[in-house]
Amino acid sequence: MSDESTNRTGDHIVEVLTEQVSDTYLAYLQKLGISYIFGGKEQLDFTVVGEKLKKLFSIDQLLLECGGFLNGSFLNEGLIDEVSLVLVPIADGASSSLTLFETSSFLKKPQPVNFCLKAIEKLDDGGLWMNYVVKHEQPYFT
Repeated sequence: MSDESTNRTGDHIVEVLTEQVSDTYLAYLQKLGISYIFGGKEQLDFTVVGEKLKKLFSIDQLLLECGGFLNGSFLNEGLIDEVSLVLVPIADGASSSLTLFETSSFLKKPQPVNFCLKAIEKLDDGGLWMNYVVKHEQPYFT
């Protein structure tokens, strides 16, 4: 039987869970030495998650490399202050194309978020790297 933790990189892993998780899974995480926090009873509250990460692990910043729904959840809770985008000269018109931010019916009503261009850089392959920060002012729509 192989030790499942031998593939770990040495980085500290923190799993974010709801309180609905089974005791068996928690025991599994403990066996592997993986830390975990609860971010809500039935669904995650990312404001609570951020507060716990700061208090328990001294994490002040997060880099989100997620899909549209998780990004949309953080944006919906006002937890994104900067966006870094790389635009490459490739077109995909498929209706199933991935999006940067998405919402779902279980999220509170999202409000538009305005961003301000902080920096732009032309990349060697013809792409663009754009860095935006949240523009703190009243949204266009309420």
